[in-house]
Amino acid sequence: MKKAILFDLDGTILDTIRDIHQAVNIGLTTYHFDEVSLDKVKQSVGSGAKQMIAMCAPEADPDIIQRIHDVYQTSYDHKHTDLTVVYDGMLTLLRKLKKKYQLAVVSNKYDHLVQSLVSFYFTNIFDVALGMTKNVPIKPEPDMVLKVFNTLDLKAQEVIFIGDSEPDILVSKKLHMDHIAVTYGYRDEYQLNIHNPMFTANSVKALEDILISEFLNAILD
Repeated sequence: MKKAILFDLDGTILDTIRDIHQAVNIGLTTYHFDEVSLDKVKQSVGSGAKQMIAMCAPEADPDIIQRIHDVYQTSYDHKHTDLTVVYDGMLTLLRKLKKKYQLAVVSNKYDHLVQSLVSFYFTNIFDVALGMTKNVPIKPEPDMVLKVFNTLDLKAQEVIFIGDSEPDILVSKKLHMDHIAVTYGYRDEYQLNIHNPMFTANSVKALEDILISEFLNAILD
């Protein structure tokens, strides 16, 4: 029996890419690197901010990557809600799910930003929200998800995990969780299907249909 649904954040419940893109280019141009496209940033998110910067400035050495990251992070910390939006239909879906399930966010974004975004966009929706913290490995390592399991007293078979990128599928497979990969976020269906997810959803409506038909076994009020 399912007791909880866990969500990734960026590209899954929130479209954050325009704020991230803006801050990345501020960091890059500060150190005289060319700006990158929105699509390049989309393809670079998912495994933490430093990895994203390294992918956007592959010729930069580690010291410069750190400096770019620090400028990016300062900019993004100050302006991470300017252009970000909730995906159409997501709030309605979350409110339906909350009637029956515990809900959590598990994101590779820094924890202070996860807390800020969840508080700003999803007041009283999630039981737990967890982002990257010091000394806790990020997805696809299982540590963050296991921490949520412990907090909510869950087992893997009681959980559905929903995300938009490779680490979300991989951590689900490591922990033998039922999972759905959404293709309306920052990876397309081809990229996600390489990792053989259980299900894919190309819209919030399609996500709801899968949840209802495959997991809930009843139409939610």
